[in-house]
Amino acid sequence: MGSQEEPGDRAPAPGPLRLVQRFVNTNDLEGGPELLATPEALRDWLAGAGLLDGATPVGPADHERAIALREAIRDLVAAHAGLPHDAGAVEVVNEAARRAGLQPRLDDPLSMTLAPGAGGVDGALGRVVAAIHAAIAEGTWPRLKACERDVCRWAFYDHSKNRSGHWCSMAVCGQREKSRRAYRRRRARAGR
Repeated sequence: MGSQEEPGDRAPAPGPLRLVQRFVNTNDLEGGPELLATPEALRDWLAGAGLLDGATPVGPADHERAIALREAIRDLVAAHAGLPHDAGAVEVVNEAARRAGLQPRLDDPLSMTLAPGAGGVDGALGRVVAAIHAAIAEGTWPRLKACERDVCRWAFYDHSKNRSGHWCSMAVCGQREKSRRAYRRRRARAGR
C-alpha cells in the first residue's frame, strides 16, 4: 500500500483501519494534493492499495461514488472527535456496502471477515467499508478522528490513553488553533 507520513510523527492507525485512514487522507484539504482527482487517479490509487486490478475500467460514476464515500467517512470520523457531521454520511457508507454485496466469510475456524461479492470499483470500495467493520469489531474505530481544525480535517489515529486527541499535529494544527482562539479572546476583551 505504500507509506504515507502522518503529521506530527503520529503513529498510523493499526490493522485494517490503516486502509480507511489512507483512503480518507487522499485529499489534503489544506492545499495539499487531491490524490483521487480523476477516475484514472482513483484506479491507480485503488490498484496501488491492492484493492483493484490496474486494468479495471473506472468511470466518472465510480469516481463520484468513491469521493462521496471518502467524504462520508471523513464526516463520521469527525463525529468521533465531537464535531458536527452530516447524518446522511451513514447512508453513503451503507450504500457502498450494498453495492459491494458485502457478505460474511469464515476465514478459518476462529475468524470471519466481510468480503465483497461485487468486483470492480464497488468491490474495492466495499473492502474499505469492510475495514470499518473490522475496526468496529476490534474497538479501534472510535479512535480514528478528523482534526478539529476546520481547514484541515486530516484523519488521525488517537493513541492517547484517554482518547483526548483533537488535532492531527499539536505542533501545527493544535498550535494554530490555540493561537486563533487566543486572538479571538484578546479581540473580545479589547472590544468591551
